[in-house]
Amino acid sequence: CADHAPQGDPARWRAERWRPILPAELKRLEYRCQHCSGTSIGHRAPKPVPLVLNVDDRPSMLYLRDRILRQHGFIVANADCGQKALDVARQLKPNLILLDVHLPDADGRELCQRLKLDPEFAGIPVVLISATLTGQVNLADAMRTTSADGFIREPVEPDMLASTLWKVLSAA
Repeated sequence: CADHAPQGDPARWRAERWRPILPAELKRLEYRCQHCSGTSIGHRAPKPVPLVLNVDDRPSMLYLRDRILRQHGFIVANADCGQKALDVARQLKPNLILLDVHLPDADGRELCQRLKLDPEFAGIPVVLISATLTGQVNLADAMRTTSADGFIREPVEPDMLASTLWKVLSAA
């Protein structure tokens, strides 16, 4: 906090491992220094808030998932087609892409393959989501051929959606 941070002493900042809190962290962080709260916090950096690119051509599903993910601690960017998803991913470098299988301009499975083969996006986990892929054979085939990091069958409960994305992110 401003009352206890070393002012004008860069050596002390480095020695005590102080750092400024980034604007994105302030959205999810209510910060009180160890002096104000009366506890030692060990000067660990706050856990970064992951950015999820939510891709679906149905506005109602985009909105619903956006609300669910924000309520579960994610920052969300939305795209309603494959080309916009590529453009947004290139610009924002999300931590995870939640990708609908059926898009107006692309098949989500093919888009996932393209993302995984592109060095710019290969490290970004992709979770496919669909109400139409059914059966273990379709699911196993989709996972194998696309190199997706996860698959969610719709409809899905909000807590299950969020927990699946958190698990994929922690495994990445």
